[in-house]
Amino acid sequence: MSEQTPSTPAGWYPDPQSPGQQRYWDGTAWAAAAPPPPAAVPPAPAPGAIPETSTNAIVGLVLAIVSWFLCPVIAAIAALIVARSSDKEIAASSGRVGGSGLNTATRIIAWINIAVAVLAGIVIAILAILGVGLFAGVAASLDPAINTRTGLADGQYIMSPERRVSLNEECSYGGPVASMEGGLAGDVTVYGVGPVQCPDLVQANAVLFEVRGGTATIVRVD
Repeated sequence: MSEQTPSTPAGWYPDPQSPGQQRYWDGTAWAAAAPPPPAAVPPAPAPGAIPETSTNAIVGLVLAIVSWFLCPVIAAIAALIVARSSDKEIAASSGRVGGSGLNTATRIIAWINIAVAVLAGIVIAILAILGVGLFAGVAASLDPAINTRTGLADGQYIMSPERRVSLNEECSYGGPVASMEGGLAGDVTVYGVGPVQCPDLVQANAVLFEVRGGTATIVRVD
């Protein structure tokens, strides 16, 4: 191992006593110990310098906004992931990169989008279930076989309809029924078809029908 001479400038050189390591030569003598060279520290931004905005922060905010128009939830989740990556980038930059405010806005917009999408999905599911139930109820009330199940004796009856259903020129009326001879006969539903039996249901105040052989037939709607 060669020894340094006084003409050798100060600096780090191979340690003559510990091969593979370095020791500091101050220009006249070796330092007592051989600590490793100091780790490089990113330069601090100059006072008053404006940090560069993180590209990921901008991309995340754009994705969060786009999620309201295209690919809801998916774009919002992607925006949250990009915002998290941007936070890590900003934390490691020692102040050289900014954009934390954009990441905060990204999270707010993305989470609101996700919440709205979830609520909309729940509402659609509920409406679909109610729609199926409503359609099933309408279909049941428009069953012609209803007229054979009134349970009324043969004769003429009049109804003040409380329930009115119309679909594809078919209709049904339901409500309290009175015999033309007088006296309530119960609450029944009768089925009709065509313009005579199914006029403007909103204006139907009285429905006259008769039962023959156990089958009800609408005669007139007033």
